[in-house]
Amino acid sequence: MARQARTLIPGQVMHVMVRGNNRETIFFGGEDRHIYLEWLREAARQFACAVHAFALMPNHAHLLLTPQKEDSLAKTMQSLGRRYAQYFNQQHHRSGTIWEGRYRSSLIDPDYFLRCQRYIELNPVRAGYESSPQDSSWTSFATHIGGKREPWLADHQHFWRLGNTPFERQMNWANFVKEGAPHWEDQQITESLLRSKPWISDIYANKLFKDDPEATKIRDRGRPRKIKLINSVT
Repeated sequence: MARQARTLIPGQVMHVMVRGNNRETIFFGGEDRHIYLEWLREAARQFACAVHAFALMPNHAHLLLTPQKEDSLAKTMQSLGRRYAQYFNQQHHRSGTIWEGRYRSSLIDPDYFLRCQRYIELNPVRAGYESSPQDSSWTSFATHIGGKREPWLADHQHFWRLGNTPFERQMNWANFVKEGAPHWEDQQITESLLRSKPWISDIYANKLFKDDPEATKIRDRGRPRKIKLINSVT
């Protein structure tokens, strides 16, 4: 089967997922996760990617990044993937690939950014590992509500619009995540990611892809429901 073409525009947010081969565990404990995040920080800095959010699940990871150059995302993920795989095999006395093929990626409409970040930080709750997002030690949620700090994370402009002070932004974010997301929204984000298609509005699609409308289409499924744009969460 031919590989699906990726849609990437420098300066535009990307939702990325990597998964363990055969959905096997890739993070056995805190040490594995700590090392993965440290090497993500280093690779993103080296290859010019801003990292906004993350969720490290036992057998997969979600990342929200803005690559600054055409090859920023690919180089970041390749460097991180190779380095972590070598460490993982040595640490856990195994050999062979640990990844399920290439990483999946989906370009995100700026007006959908907060919804996608919420999707990522609610991943442990949605999967049944935690009862609330604050219970998870390995997502960026704690950073965004003023708890555990990951100073290398870069807040997106839409996150800054949540309030004029850090406290306002943290409270508004906590409330927005607490509201949860409708099931159809989670489905749209998931399907776009698994098919490496953009998750964008019709208006944004016409602006960016007027010469290539096929780039945004997801085939063989019903037409997705329209979603309301959000500019703030107050």
